[in-house]
Amino acid sequence: MTRDEIRYNIRYNENLVYSYQNRVRELNSEIQQLQNLRAKIKSLQTQFESRQSKRKTKLNNIFSNKLNVKMANVYATSMKSLLTGSEYANAYNGLSTAQDSVNSKIRSIQKEIDSCNAEISYRRNRVSYWESQLRYAEKKEG
Repeated sequence: MTRDEIRYNIRYNENLVYSYQNRVRELNSEIQQLQNLRAKIKSLQTQFESRQSKRKTKLNNIFSNKLNVKMANVYATSMKSLLTGSEYANAYNGLSTAQDSVNSKIRSIQKEIDSCNAEISYRRNRVSYWESQLRYAEKKEG
């Protein structure tokens, strides 16, 4: 193999290392954005839960006053169902599902980063190999 061919192989592998490093940077940026999104979802879920808790407390205060007004009792019963029933559970669980989706995407991206890092390592080894071949070729011709 000629020195030019060996140099080509070195440049080729160095370019691949550079490409994989850029991809890793892009993926790390995506992970950061997803982590920010996950934190926002968690904050939203915490705020939602807190508001629901406050509403439940207010509603319980209505019941504790032992109102005999039929309309108030119907309202309180309906609100209790709304605050603790399936609508609340669906909303709360929807936020949990969103967090799970974000976590899954982060794990997927991390696997891709690991794969890129393995390729970087392999390509660096190839660069070292071709550099040693170049030194050998230069000694042989020199």
